[in-house]
Amino acid sequence: MKEIPSIVTQDGQLVEIDKKGQKDGNSVAHIRIKFSGLDDYVLAALKEQKPFTFSIRSGHAQFGISSEIFSHELDLKRKELFLDGQLVNLNHLLTDVLDNFQVGDDIGRLVVMDPELRVEDIYHFLHKRIFVGQAIEAKEGFDVREEVDPHTGKICHYLTIDLLPHHYVLEQEALSRANINRVIKEGRVALHRLRTRLPLELQKSFLKPKQFFVGAIKISLGDFVAIIDPVTEPEESLVRHFPAGILDPFRTVRDRQVELYNYGTEEVPLDQIKIKIRFFRANNPLSVPLEKEKIKYGYHLYDLVTIAELENIFSALKMINRKVKKEKGHGVLGIILSKGRITQVPKAMDQRSEAQNEIIKIRIAKVSSSSDDLQVLKASNGELERILANLSVMGGISSKVFCAPVFPRDEIINVFRRSGIRTFLADQDQPVFTEDYIRRMLKLTHSEIPVCEFLSYDRLSSKLLTFHHGCFMEPEDRKRFNKVKYWFAFYGSHTNKADNQLMLRFISQIVEIFGKKMGIVHGGGSGLMKESNDLARKNNIMSLGIGIDLQDQAQEVLRTCDGFICYRSGARLARQHHIEKMTNLPIINTGGYGTAEELAITVTSLKLHENPLAPVILLDPDGMWENARKQFKKIAGNELGHEFIPRLLITCRTAEEAVMELVNFTNDPSSWYKEHSIPIAIVKKARQKARKLRYEALKLKNPEVFA
Repeated sequence: MKEIPSIVTQDGQLVEIDKKGQKDGNSVAHIRIKFSGLDDYVLAALKEQKPFTFSIRSGHAQFGISSEIFSHELDLKRKELFLDGQLVNLNHLLTDVLDNFQVGDDIGRLVVMDPELRVEDIYHFLHKRIFVGQAIEAKEGFDVREEVDPHTGKICHYLTIDLLPHHYVLEQEALSRANINRVIKEGRVALHRLRTRLPLELQKSFLKPKQFFVGAIKISLGDFVAIIDPVTEPEESLVRHFPAGILDPFRTVRDRQVELYNYGTEEVPLDQIKIKIRFFRANNPLSVPLEKEKIKYGYHLYDLVTIAELENIFSALKMINRKVKKEKGHGVLGIILSKGRITQVPKAMDQRSEAQNEIIKIRIAKVSSSSDDLQVLKASNGELERILANLSVMGGISSKVFCAPVFPRDEIINVFRRSGIRTFLADQDQPVFTEDYIRRMLKLTHSEIPVCEFLSYDRLSSKLLTFHHGCFMEPEDRKRFNKVKYWFAFYGSHTNKADNQLMLRFISQIVEIFGKKMGIVHGGGSGLMKESNDLARKNNIMSLGIGIDLQDQAQEVLRTCDGFICYRSGARLARQHHIEKMTNLPIINTGGYGTAEELAITVTSLKLHENPLAPVILLDPDGMWENARKQFKKIAGNELGHEFIPRLLITCRTAEEAVMELVNFTNDPSSWYKEHSIPIAIVKKARQKARKLRYEALKLKNPEVFA
């Protein structure tokens, strides 16, 4: 099979710029662009006069800078191309933005729209795997149209796509000269500090004459290059897209922005505008099989690397760290992995200083222009180079990864994510976190539009783990996690003094009834925690360990949970809060002081309506917890606590009693509440508050609250 060439070049550079002129009330700058080192395919295509177009850098286009090309000169001997044309500023908020462009700036790419590589029959690929749009009712989110290709005379398909209901607006007060210059020099990654995404009612919104607009579409391409036509539909509206937008293969994770300008004299309803795109075959950068599900939702790092390749990446990190430490004495904070490149991020002498943040910004700016550690690629026999090539399919500015020995501080994460690097990979075995750090990871990974991903390489178990709703787990376990309806919290002693046989019989029996709908949550340590975890794994039941660093108390950390997180020493109550908000069915086994505290906290949470009202099962073979239940009953009798609380505490001498109680409750919660005289008003209040707190704490959208 003939190899498909790359039809898109690297950025060309400005070699001349004259910043004087006006056109239709807009400032213009006459420019000359140089493309060097063109490959043989591009040179041959230009020599054969195949159609091509120039596309300005996306950051410039999203700023309101358009381009027009008048002529070109080809030097076959030197493998160079010169384009003559002009930049046009269509954004009236940026009156002198063209003054920021200088000779040597990266300006944009050339794309050869080779008729021989155009995709003619889109339906062929629709049925296989390739195109995925924004789902609108039963439609794919796009319409397939036909046209006659002017270069081949063949009937070819193209797509028209509606705008999404949001747009991007520059914050006028943030438009300092320094920030504008960052966008010109660094590209679209610098736009995040200057603009806001706002919702938009398309049916009630209009694009006025001479108005610049940044909107978005949703389309996933597979291994194709898409070219957005400057002409939008309906053509008579004179709304034009900045020529010509290039949509690279696999850029699927986030919306694809479109830049429109109304050249007409009438305002145009936004819900009538359709973006027209054509498709061309491209070389497939991916070395793993294409999957429509992945194309639709985006490839992640864990889809693209094996454990052996992870070892290769971290070997490169160690090699670079030793080299820099030997030369400069401080080593590296980590490395930025991007398509075909490794960029080191040196440590500052004070890693908590502003200087460290500035070093990161400088290194990020270098990512798109050069690689300072290419020798590492050669040293790894090309394997690392192939791995890095795969990163381009992760989607837009997310196709970069910060790889480090440990998870970076929160301030450093902020610097990276504002610059468009949002995947963090740590070679950190069983990391320990503060409560604030876990809360931060939850916010960044489970917001409406996820902005970050945290991955941990557990070297001892040879697993790559991803952070999901408060725990690190293997990516494929996220589906198992999401299917669990009943989360059982098991509280009990970590010592071998406690008899856990009743608990083990109880788990064995409820597994038969609830199956994959149940999961267990425990403290991630020894004793009851380990025994319940082992039994869950034996029965293929999801198990979560919410651990804490208590090595001074001789509590070992359990390493065999499906999901795990470890809190720093001293965060005992935060860890208990995590367990409670993860679960809805608490089980109290034989235990000591810690278990007594967990029972008291559970009861207090029920009193405050923070947990859904459910039976608290006290596995009680020797009557120890019956005394505690009587004490709670006495508190209620003296009107020192809610009278319904003791009715939720169910002591069980046998596994069969406990199982029967839970089956009766889960089969018909309303009847159980009525039988136990639980006021329905309190039940409803607890449901509402518990649902709200579980989303706030762990971003659980539809927790079971026994409605």
